[in-house]
Amino acid sequence: MKKSVVFECRFSSAHLYHQPKWDAAQNREEFGRCFTEHGHGHNYRALVELAEVTDSELASTRAKLDQIISKVDHEHLNFVIPEFKEKIPTTENICLYLKNEIEKSISFPLLSIELFEDHDIGAQLISDVT
Repeated sequence: MKKSVVFECRFSSAHLYHQPKWDAAQNREEFGRCFTEHGHGHNYRALVELAEVTDSELASTRAKLDQIISKVDHEHLNFVIPEFKEKIPTTENICLYLKNEIEKSISFPLLSIELFEDHDIGAQLISDVT
């Protein structure tokens, strides 16, 4: 039987909030304590909802999702993920990155991703799949 499934994933990553077009004063004003020379990190929690997953495909789908998450786990996103060399890795942008990676690797329709960098700070991406 096909069903919608929510997978919970956790990972830790560092990131740097820095707009290269601005000087240090403007970056500090915009990003506050999140603007530092080395960046800062979070313990992220992601909820990934996929549609049409069958029971027999749960384990292999989880394994593919774990491979995607392993690319960002215990990494400094600005230095390891090419998309974040120029783009600021906000929670929203990390969510979009994960969406693109999931859609490249997993054949089931992606319904939503919720990504939390703290208990009360996060982003949600809802697919237009119906």
